[in-house]
Amino acid sequence: MPRTRVPFINKDVLALLLTLFLSVLLLFTRTSPQIHLLKLQLSQLANTIAYPVTWYNQVFIIREKNKLLKEQLIQFTLMNSELESYHQENIRLKEMLNFTKSQPLHFKTANVVNHNFGLPTNSITIDIGEKDGVVENLTIMDEKGLLGKTIQVGDHAALIQLITDKNFRVSVRIGEDRALGLFIPTHGRYGLLEGVRKSMPLTEGEIAYTSGISEIYPPNIPVARVVSIKRDENNPFQHIVVELVGSLENLDYVFVIL
Repeated sequence: MPRTRVPFINKDVLALLLTLFLSVLLLFTRTSPQIHLLKLQLSQLANTIAYPVTWYNQVFIIREKNKLLKEQLIQFTLMNSELESYHQENIRLKEMLNFTKSQPLHFKTANVVNHNFGLPTNSITIDIGEKDGVVENLTIMDEKGLLGKTIQVGDHAALIQLITDKNFRVSVRIGEDRALGLFIPTHGRYGLLEGVRKSMPLTEGEIAYTSGISEIYPPNIPVARVVSIKRDENNPFQHIVVELVGSLENLDYVFVIL
């Protein structure tokens, strides 16, 4: 009967297998300093690999937070602007109310519904008309001064020629001597007082008022403030530059003198 042959295992191979086995055992030995070092190196390697992903996530989160903060800032800014607008409107309405109480004239308040700055007429449109007692050539003003007059009137609206229109004219008086002059608009809020004789004493800052000579404008409505005065010995009249006192900017409400 033949004998079974036992496979021969080389001593070198056996030694290699034994070394690998011991290495695996060593790998799972927590108390080994080599394993601790290896784990530390592997952890550092993992952190290095994961850093770009972590950095990108952090940048994305920061960007989203910044976007949210910007949106909130815009909302707060709009809310603040709206509150400031209401505050300014409230102040103006109180001034207008106090003005009407202090005046003997009969006023009607109107809302400005359209601004028509430019050609052919520098004008505004208000939301009251013939049904409210408005006719042509009525004085328009605010709590500070003259703004213009009605030139076209419908049932529920009227067109107002503003004092800044190039064709607008109004007779005024100014100074202690109540010197007579004519207001002529030039550009923007500025104009000239023509016809005031050189002998009439005037100073900068004085107010020109409607004279009352015209049938359109009642007397003593503030028109403009003197900005500069020039006197030429060859000219019998003073060269007087004035600035309007009425509030033409952000015009929302006006008074119609009936």
